[in-house]
Amino acid sequence: MLRRYLSIISLLLFSLFIIFAFITPIVVNGTSEIGDIVVISLIIASFLTAFFSQKGKLRTFALIVSLIPVLFLLGLILLPIFYLLEQ
Repeated sequence: MLRRYLSIISLLLFSLFIIFAFITPIVVNGTSEIGDIVVISLIIASFLTAFFSQKGKLRTFALIVSLIPVLFLLGLILLPIFYLLEQ
């Protein structure tokens, strides 16, 4: 029963990610380490709730929207590794 609402929850988590990642640092002049952890956990939680939601058009939209920051985060993790392997 709850799986029906997981895609909506995923989009809400993604909107919280936008607020904490882009709007709050402008107002507060940067984020702390705790803020970075919150942003990363919101990215992961948004993707996981979209992944386990009920099938449909809203799930597809939520997966596409939440996959973009996950791929960016994965790129930030893998980029230094590829740089070290190149040398």
